[in-house]
Amino acid sequence: MFQNYLTSLWRHVSKNRAFTFINISGLAIGMLACLLISQFVLHELSYDNFLDKKDRIFRIQQDRYDKGELSTQWAAGAAGIGPDLKAHFPEVKAYTRLTNRAATLSTGDTFFKEENLYYASEDFFTIFSIKLVEGIDSLVLNEPNKMVLSQSMAKKYFGNEIPIGKTLKANGNLEFEISGVFEDLPVNTHMKIDALGSFITLEKMSNDPFLTWNWDGFLTYILLEENTDAKSLEAKFPDFVQATHGDELKKYNAGIEFHLQPVADIHLDSDYIMEFKPNGNRQSVNFLSVVALLIMIIAWINYINLSTAKSIERAREVGIRKVMGGYRAQLIQQFLTESLFLNFMAVILAAGLAILLTPWFSSLTGRELGYQLFLQPAFWLILFGLIVLGAVMSGLYPAFVLSSFRPVEVLKGKFKNSDSGVLLRKGMVVTQFIASITLMVGTFTVYQQLGFMQNQDLGVTIDQTVVLHAPSVTDSTYRQKYQVFKQNISSNTGVISVTASTSVPGSQPGWNAGGIRRLSQGEDEQNQYRVIMTDGSFNKSFGLKMLFGREFSDDIANEHKNVILNETATRLMGFSLPEEAINDQIFFWGDTFNIVGVMKDYHQESLKKSFDALVFRYNEAPNGFYSVKVNTGEIQELMSTLEADWQEVFPGNPFQYFFLDEHFDQQYKSDQQFGTIFSIFTALAIFIASLGLFGLSSLTAIQRTKEIGIRKVMGASLVGLLRLITKDFIILIFIAILFSVPLSIWIMNSWLQDFATRIPLSWWIFALPSFAVVIITLVTVSVHTIKVAMINPVKSLTYE
Repeated sequence: MFQNYLTSLWRHVSKNRAFTFINISGLAIGMLACLLISQFVLHELSYDNFLDKKDRIFRIQQDRYDKGELSTQWAAGAAGIGPDLKAHFPEVKAYTRLTNRAATLSTGDTFFKEENLYYASEDFFTIFSIKLVEGIDSLVLNEPNKMVLSQSMAKKYFGNEIPIGKTLKANGNLEFEISGVFEDLPVNTHMKIDALGSFITLEKMSNDPFLTWNWDGFLTYILLEENTDAKSLEAKFPDFVQATHGDELKKYNAGIEFHLQPVADIHLDSDYIMEFKPNGNRQSVNFLSVVALLIMIIAWINYINLSTAKSIERAREVGIRKVMGGYRAQLIQQFLTESLFLNFMAVILAAGLAILLTPWFSSLTGRELGYQLFLQPAFWLILFGLIVLGAVMSGLYPAFVLSSFRPVEVLKGKFKNSDSGVLLRKGMVVTQFIASITLMVGTFTVYQQLGFMQNQDLGVTIDQTVVLHAPSVTDSTYRQKYQVFKQNISSNTGVISVTASTSVPGSQPGWNAGGIRRLSQGEDEQNQYRVIMTDGSFNKSFGLKMLFGREFSDDIANEHKNVILNETATRLMGFSLPEEAINDQIFFWGDTFNIVGVMKDYHQESLKKSFDALVFRYNEAPNGFYSVKVNTGEIQELMSTLEADWQEVFPGNPFQYFFLDEHFDQQYKSDQQFGTIFSIFTALAIFIASLGLFGLSSLTAIQRTKEIGIRKVMGASLVGLLRLITKDFIILIFIAILFSVPLSIWIMNSWLQDFATRIPLSWWIFALPSFAVVIITLVTVSVHTIKVAMINPVKSLTYE
């Protein structure tokens, strides 16, 4: 029996090569899209799954409140929360604290600026079970001046030598003994660590055990005892906060909340202050998962429509088989076997293309996908599911349709589709139209939002600006050296201005200070602000506008006692009008400062975020970044000159730089990648939907061949015939539009809610995709209609 199925299948394929190619191609493209997106989704969902105790590891996420309103949300929060939780809650088995201290590490003549250097308390390796190649997990971080390196970092500084016992200097003065080497962290982790210094080193240097809740910037992870309910533990935190710090918080009209973040959820659900690195986005993952599902549904509908379009040609085959004693169940098995074969061929083709396209797709998504996912059982489960589910979903309906033909009618050439069958196929086409229009609306919205953000006036000039990382290895002569360096490079004709600051546009200010208030206000009116330290050239270099008062000057005595606020800061500070702030005073960490200027709000970060309340403090040589505004096209020659000046003034410090406009645009990188991926798969979905439309329009034209012949004899024009055939499809499109527009509005509003500054959903965003679908439909249907209309009416009238 099975051999007969294969024989029939071979004959059908041989006779209908073009049909088979289109059918397999449509399925393969849909499955390819589904496999590529599945790779990305599985990769995003795999973050931190390599951790042995991931179900018991939680990060302490912190929210701070001012006057009952949420002010800041921290990934790296209070310094003392870890020890306090361990001391007060038996459910907490262990904790570890980390804080970032970028530094220039050196050994001999080898030195590099290391951004991913963290200090960690001793239970780090016990909690995370990261494999140590050298060293014992409970000992490598338990003493001062110990450091653990990743394998790549160890190789960078010591080559193939065993680094244990060797030393590295941090910033030219702090010496560390290498006590361990750990395996490089995999790409699918939210952490980004190249080296770990022992946390006790910081405590010994400052004579401070870091037990305060008023000092933020410390990542804290806890390991819970087995069978501990994390939600129940978190529910105890408010009473714990009230009991330990309630009076103090009430005094300052402030609030603090702690939450437990499962470590495996951080990558997709966390975007707080001082994350290790930019995380993913669960919404994007969910959107792309829906796109993959829609594409597969469109591909299966396409297969069904193409199969039923060919059903007339197979009607006689079915009739003969039934006359010869074939049962309907056998016919269903035969057609499901054909469907299984076509789906199998499509999956093989799709899997092969997915392997070939993985490097390209990795680059497109900005993820190192590699080929590890092809080794995961879940991946092959999806692949097997596509074959079986695809065969059933796309083959079951055609199988029942073909097997239901009545032998007497089909052998006499009187086959006719049922009304319910026609209605179902039209319903499937409407589904395709809805999916296509919705995806196109999504593509237009994403690109419009990205273009809107990138083309808005930021209020700050970032073009033609090279930013140098300030030196890490410094001494008491740093201020003088900065002035020498600034003077040297300013004499270059390609340099317009130079300024130093602790933060540059495109980055979150690293200094988030609480307890700031007007001198006339009480402690209960203090708030948190972002603080940026600048020299006197900051406004000039970045083209920032002063609304009232003046900007900083390097020539005014005691300028360090003055501050500048932006507009948002004046409102938060309680001034009715910005100009009222001039010559007022603020209290800031035990000192008093005069407000000498109010700056117009500018976008320190991307337009996804609202304006921050910024306080600018003066320093003649802040150590963070040197921003150099240039006016030359010979940028490489200029950079060589700057590097020579750098090495002369700051020896022992690596020369590192970036271009500010590129740095600022990095904030939109993940959204740009999402937009590109979304548009590519939208195009594939529309292409596959067009193939399905091709099938249904072919079936419609064939079934109405005799009708078209009669109308031609009666004098109908080609335009009239086109209007007749396309009318039904246009109705289907309008039905699809009625459903797709509110669906698109809901979906895209959900996506846009993450943007503080967003586009309105203009009417043309919905009209253009709808018009495009109408054009695609008219062209596709017209091809078949014209082909049938060109048949000699004599032949058309004898067609059955």
